Amino acid sequence: MLGVYMLADEATIERLSNDEDLFEAVEEYGDESTTIAYDIDKLWDGLHFLLTGVSAQETIENNPLSEAIVGTKIFDCEDFIAYTYPNHIKDIVDALNKADIEVLIESMDLSKFRKAKIYPNIWVKKDEKQLKAELKKEFLNLKAFYENALNSQTGVLVSIY
Repeated sequence: MLGVYMLADEATIERLSNDEDLFEAVEEYGDESTTIAYDIDKLWDGLHFLLTGVSAQETIENNPLSEAIVGTKIFDCEDFIAYTYPNHIKDIVDALNKADIEVLIESMDLSKFRKAKIYPNIWVKKDEKQLKAELKKEFLNLKAFYENALNSQTGVLVSIY
């Protein structure tokens, strides 16, 4: 399963939410040349676990670090598609700015990732250095993406499929 984040204004989020085939509508929106998107690939669950201590399958309401990964509201559909309205982006950016990624990475314990069954099943000791580097990179990319959303006063669509 891949995680994709897209900048979207409130009107776009509303328009997409009213589409009968939400997944297809979000896919088409993501394919538009003007859509600004960030692809976290398969590390969305690992980053959620690193930031919150739980899998993204256990979303934490009113926790901006959790919401950075999974959005604030989930659309009512079979696929995982969520959104965050523009008025909530600042809280997420503030939380991401307060998170000390260096400390989180340094104290990261891969056995906890395995025990929690964090997706994907890649959390092995021999790859620890690479995994830490990838998680740090994705954290910084996600933070920059949300800062872009804040600066452009847009919301964010989250699609994990």
